[in-house]
Amino acid sequence: MDKNFFYQKRAQEHQREISQELANRHLLKGLKREPLTMQQAGRLILRIAPVAIVITILLLSLLS
Repeated sequence: MDKNFFYQKRAQEHQREISQELANRHLLKGLKREPLTMQQAGRLILRIAPVAIVITILLLSLLS
């Protein structure tokens, strides 16, 4: 195998790895979230509470 061909393919592979790593870092950077404020937490609880109550009632009725 020609040395230049090997080095060229290795350089291309290395470039792909770098591009993939940068893409992963970019995605992870976008996932960072700020902590919830008290108002946001209260809204979240008000949204989830009725669903949790209904699921609990259904489970209790099925188990009885």
